[in-house]
Amino acid sequence: MARIAKSQISKAEADRRKAVALAELRELELRQRRGELLEVAEVRRQWAAGLAFLRDRILSLPDRLGAVLAGRGEVEVRTTLREALEEALRGIHADGC
Repeated sequence: MARIAKSQISKAEADRRKAVALAELRELELRQRRGELLEVAEVRRQWAAGLAFLRDRILSLPDRLGAVLAGRGEVEVRTTLREALEEALRGIHADGC
């Protein structure tokens, strides 16, 4: 499709394009008010907070569990570690991240 220069667009076509653009803008604004659309910056902030929380929880495991797990059998160590990791992951969900 050939591109039409702005000077070659009729007043009616310009008005039609404007009406379409305004309708699309109003639709986006409505969807945002309904909570269907999110700001990119807010989504990134939430993800960063959730990942930082998870990182901190996982990195704290050796200090929290090292002495508890010392001398325990492999099965008990695996079970305890799995439970601690699942708790860390549930913590993200509970915090709304």
